[in-house]
Amino acid sequence: MDIFDKFGSMKLCITWAAIFVVLFLVLLFGLGTSNGPEGFAIHAFGATVPQNLLASVSQVADPMQFLRSLLRSFIGWTVPFTFLLTAYFNMGDAAESSGVKDFCLEFLIGAAWGLFYSQLLILPVWALCEGVMGSLLPLPLLLADAHALILGLQLLLWGILLNRAVRSNRGVPLLLALGLGAVGTKLVYFVDFGEAFGMTRGLVKFVEILNHFLPSTHVAEEPIAWGTLVYGVLAVFLVLLLLSLLAGRKTAPEPRVAHRRS
Repeated sequence: MDIFDKFGSMKLCITWAAIFVVLFLVLLFGLGTSNGPEGFAIHAFGATVPQNLLASVSQVADPMQFLRSLLRSFIGWTVPFTFLLTAYFNMGDAAESSGVKDFCLEFLIGAAWGLFYSQLLILPVWALCEGVMGSLLPLPLLLADAHALILGLQLLLWGILLNRAVRSNRGVPLLLALGLGAVGTKLVYFVDFGEAFGMTRGLVKFVEILNHFLPSTHVAEEPIAWGTLVYGVLAVFLVLLLLSLLAGRKTAPEPRVAHRRS
């Protein structure tokens, strides 16, 4: 049970779940919309959102599209960093484990807890979607959530990998992993406009592979790229497995040789 308790006590888990389940139910039953003589209206807890507020938003963009964009950004920032922070600091054994079995067990449990905390955190978002948009799980936001989870996995894997190089301070590998995420985000522009900048096709292809390999905080609207899963998650995970295997062989006890008495 110690390995589970490291990621949060039972009291913390129950409290965390209760808070966001209650928020989900409150928003689910407290929000609604209607189409009356004055047009589309949003109702929140018995009150109606002023029409002039919706009209001012409509002058800039479609209100539903504007809300969807805000929620995508919220998911894109909160999910990966909640996933990372709730798992990384308690995964010291995975970062320093000397065996494949220990590493896999520690990593899977850490990832499961990251999933638990991050998905409960955005539970009220789905209630907001149901109450205002009329859809509990809109596809664009589901894709944003999937991209955010992949980013959280990438940041976690890179944090563990860098922690093997810098073991004296666990915050430094985390900072470096976030820095790689910033670099990976900027590489998207070179993939899209590299040839316009004078880059050769071969260099653009290399940058594209590197972009899949590094974490990126760019929230994509298209379906998940398989290259990101292969290069950005599985490749780093296999490198960590190899390092754990090599570390396990180094620390394996040497067999004792029995000496015969003469």
